[in-house]
Amino acid sequence: MDGLDFNLADYMKFVLAFIFVLSLIGLATVAARRFGFGLPTTARNSANRRLGIVETLNVDGKRRLVLIRRDDTEHLLMLSPTSELLIENAITPPQNAFSKALHEAAKATQTPPEPQGPPLPKALKPVDTVSSEDAGVEKKP
Repeated sequence: MDGLDFNLADYMKFVLAFIFVLSLIGLATVAARRFGFGLPTTARNSANRRLGIVETLNVDGKRRLVLIRRDDTEHLLMLSPTSELLIENAITPPQNAFSKALHEAAKATQTPPEPQGPPLPKALKPVDTVSSEDAGVEKKP
């Protein structure tokens, strides 16, 4: 045959070199994500967790801003390879419309409504609040 003549050993070298190159690409991807060069992270918060990452933002190749949540407060940090800087602490997180409505509904059901206006006469009071003396029922000694 005229041209290239491959034997089984050459094919095996090609396959092993291909697998080696793919593994190097995979390791480079994992290392890049580990050091913050990958896709932006999303919030992975659960209702039962006390600590979580709310949002991250890459400032440049070496620094990024991280907004973390602890209980009901948030803290803004700037992270770099050599240092960490607290930019703002004890931030009260904004409430969206749904959580605000839930919070107001919970507050409304926890406290009984205050009576408004002048007190009701005895004849108009609900039965459970009228005492036995007010209703004219005599107690037996």
